[in-house]
Amino acid sequence: MADARSEILSRIRRALRGVQALPLPPEGPVPEAAPYRADLQKDLVGRFVQEAARLGVRVHRSCEGELVRTVSEILRAEGARQVGVAEGVWRLVGPLCAAGFEVGGVEVAREADAGLTGADWGIAETGSLVLLVGPAQDRLLSLLPPVHIALLPEDRIVADLDALFERLAPCDLPAALTFITGPSRTADIEQTLTPGVHGPGVVHVVLVGPAERRTAFPPDGGLLHEG
Repeated sequence: MADARSEILSRIRRALRGVQALPLPPEGPVPEAAPYRADLQKDLVGRFVQEAARLGVRVHRSCEGELVRTVSEILRAEGARQVGVAEGVWRLVGPLCAAGFEVGGVEVAREADAGLTGADWGIAETGSLVLLVGPAQDRLLSLLPPVHIALLPEDRIVADLDALFERLAPCDLPAALTFITGPSRTADIEQTLTPGVHGPGVVHVVLVGPAERRTAFPPDGGLLHEG
């Protein structure tokens, strides 16, 4: 006796018998998009900052040597005392503890004031963060705390989704990808926009560059201050 899967597939094959197969569209971006994509490539960081700020994301620019200071300032500005740190950025645990914060891992995600994670990629076209979910990047720390702080290396910003999947080998794809495009918000109830209902209502992105610099960008994407 055939199992349910075989029976369903057999029905589909019988239904499709004689139906002419349609050609699949070519993979990758359409040729007509080439000028637009070339324009995106001119300033990936600038476009990412502009689009993220438009979504309400607070963007900062720092470097590895200034990360603890930058993250500490963000946590204090948000009034956060307890922070959950993803395994991928666990190197900051000791310095943050020394700075006076209560630090834990994914086990504190539900009660933490803020979640600190890395971001594997940024998409300039939409200002989105991309997190490859895995042991070093547990999704709970980017979803449960009211404030999410993501560390994104500047050289991991790509132009668009096509550019992202050009860099991700199918064999390297994890069980899930998390795309974060701005703080959580919903207008399900009486069309009133409410932040932070289904996830963090505040999102900070710290762009990590190679040089010794610290910069914060105001909501319109322009330069706020440099230190």
